[in-house]
Amino acid sequence: MTSKRRLQRRVTPLQVLQEPLQAGVRKVFDLRRFLLVLGLTTAVLLFPTPEGLSPEGHRGLALFIFTGSILALEPAPLPIAALMVPICQIALGIDQAPGAFAPFGQPVVFLILGSLFLAEALRKHGLTRRLALYAIVASKGNFRLLLLELMLITGALSMWVLNTATAAVLIPVAITIAQRVPRQEEARRVLTLLILGIAYSSSIGAIATIMGSGENAIAVGLLDEVMDFGFLDWMQFGLPISVTLIPLSWAILLRTLPAPSVRIDTEPAAKELTRLGSLKGPEREILAILFVSVVLWVSGSSLESMLHLPRTLLSSAVVAIGAVALLSIDEVIDWNDLKGVNWGVFFVIGAGLTLGDALDKTGASAWFAAQLAPALEGLPYGVILVILVMLGFSLTQFMNNVTLGAILAPVLITLAQASGISPPRLLLPTIISLALAYMLPSASARMTLVAVTGAVERKDMIRAGLAVGLPSALVVIAFFYGLSVVGWI
Repeated sequence: MTSKRRLQRRVTPLQVLQEPLQAGVRKVFDLRRFLLVLGLTTAVLLFPTPEGLSPEGHRGLALFIFTGSILALEPAPLPIAALMVPICQIALGIDQAPGAFAPFGQPVVFLILGSLFLAEALRKHGLTRRLALYAIVASKGNFRLLLLELMLITGALSMWVLNTATAAVLIPVAITIAQRVPRQEEARRVLTLLILGIAYSSSIGAIATIMGSGENAIAVGLLDEVMDFGFLDWMQFGLPISVTLIPLSWAILLRTLPAPSVRIDTEPAAKELTRLGSLKGPEREILAILFVSVVLWVSGSSLESMLHLPRTLLSSAVVAIGAVALLSIDEVIDWNDLKGVNWGVFFVIGAGLTLGDALDKTGASAWFAAQLAPALEGLPYGVILVILVMLGFSLTQFMNNVTLGAILAPVLITLAQASGISPPRLLLPTIISLALAYMLPSASARMTLVAVTGAVERKDMIRAGLAVGLPSALVVIAFFYGLSVVGWI
């Protein structure tokens, strides 16, 4: 059997990428896990109401436990588990159906949906593959340079389309590249580095904007309820971190898992680009609409004031859905394309926003903050920052980062308010640290995709994840501490 065939057999599990965003989602109902979730929730309700907590807040605390356990244990497919959160809220008497499901209609949820639709348009018309082919040719066969180029492309795409979708469409490109390396052992090492590089850079690129990841969307959706905080506000903090971490991660990854001395054959990529020719009409239209969308995402609120347009007409969600509508009108994409995206992320983000709303309404958030605030009293911001970032970095290695963001965000916002701290000072660095989920398949959907390829050994995943993730967490700490020193946060 040839080396190429052996490698193809090794990565056969990647057929799961036909439904890329479903990777890691439990397919069947697990009664035992569901009973455990109900048992934990019931136990909280049966405990005496803690001092200082109202009966409504006690039920809010039970909803907190229910949400955390059902999203972490996944007794049902994750989207269905997420939909049980508002149902539990209604069953606990916290709110009625209109109020419980209202957070699912928040604009930030539709911003993420628009991002998923745009990712499908890029995939359908081969723009992501074309970009990868350009990178292969530009590298002139230098593998180290090729890895950096692919990481930069992945990071740039993840700023504007959901990170998992970006990783899913580029991992097959990594497999194609590795299959052209003649020697099996070298091909395996090349594939390991490419897949990990794509997974890391998709997470890092997503730090830059709201729409890059679900936890960002949940954080900004909740933060915008207590202060004016939108797309550009997040980007001012996220973009510098993304720009810093991608080359740093590339350098550390190559040092941790040294690259083999191989040159990649660029001739097939060059022939493929020649066959594709110049950009086709649909490809040009997608790029033009994406460019205009980016401009409006960054400057929409300023243009509204300047042109005296109705408020929020150029908000991020409206622009994203408008972009998808234009592509649909011009038949660049159709409903058959869009119905295949992962609608589950819609429900998970909605569940996170529902939990935050319920904790606020019942006073449970304020109670949490009152219990935790004394621990922060008298501590310098630098110490608080280290505690929160390292806590987020540690927890996210074992729990899906979107789920963790849904649990932590409402508590951190209320904790900041109770402690007299500006909420972004606590929330932003913690949520950004959740993106550094590199060590285990359960950490994020990107790492689940890495695991199902069968191409990366678990010891390499853990070793490289720690080697790249820990210095990245220190960069996050240094960045926000520096901003606090100069008074920019």
